[in-house]
Amino acid sequence: MGDTQPHDAGRDWREMTVVYIDSVFALNALADYLLVYSAAQLAGARLRRLRFLLAALLGGAYAAAVFLPGMGWLTVPPVKVAAGVLMALAAYGGEPRFLRLTLLLFLVSCGFAGCVLALGLAAGRAMPMESGVFYTNVDARVLLISAAAAYLVLAVVFRASARRSGAGGFLVPVTVAFCGTRATLTALCDTGNTLRDPVTGRPVLVASAEKLKPLWPPELGPLLTPHALRAPAQTMERLAGAGADIARFRLLPYSAVGVESGLLLAVRLDWASVNGKRQERLLLALSPTSVGDGCDALWGELEGYKPCR
Repeated sequence: MGDTQPHDAGRDWREMTVVYIDSVFALNALADYLLVYSAAQLAGARLRRLRFLLAALLGGAYAAAVFLPGMGWLTVPPVKVAAGVLMALAAYGGEPRFLRLTLLLFLVSCGFAGCVLALGLAAGRAMPMESGVFYTNVDARVLLISAAAAYLVLAVVFRASARRSGAGGFLVPVTVAFCGTRATLTALCDTGNTLRDPVTGRPVLVASAEKLKPLWPPELGPLLTPHALRAPAQTMERLAGAGADIARFRLLPYSAVGVESGLLLAVRLDWASVNGKRQERLLLALSPTSVGDGCDALWGELEGYKPCR
């Protein structure tokens, strides 16, 4: 990828190294993709791979630009921070926890760099990096092992932090499907949610109605608004009058702040995927209010689920 010339004291490193821009771009784009993907996994954010690819391409372009004549100013710390924020915007822009994801991306980057340095020292050779930019041949295995090590260390730290906070749960990604339409949510996996399906005995997914608007067919959307769901019994009657498949809906006794009647309207989904585990015909309870800060839904089963933070 790159050839080095004999060292000459007093000469700038740019004059002593032949750098292939295409190799710099590809190598750093791969590393940046691993970083934005790992940060999203740790935070339990949606894995929007096309946007992660865009962020990686931006990161690769920045790394290549560093080696162009007259572009040394790109290595100044404020510019490097700005480049990182631009990558975060490309990868996570629009996410409700954007600041958290951005800070986590920087943290993962530091952990990744530390792992690369440690592996280089263990192997008895320096890693080819200048100002945080890889510029010559790096074994792909080193990148993958470093990314995995940084991810595992941070995952352990996040899990321990969650236990100390007493939250009793963790965030997981959820996809729900109804009548051929899908919606993506972030659920808090918490044993405090004890709601169960009276037919199957399985846990019931409780979700904020506000986050479920894209899920409903046009004829059901106006009937399943947060305002309408404050009176679930009356909403059930309206659904029957509108010709909805009423067999898929039911009322569940539920005790929570903001639910005056003590009932929640629930719907039988086509299927749901909770942190990658598919659940056929899962029951989804519709909450007229927000279910919590930083999450769209509540899931009451922890066993067998891997924390995302």
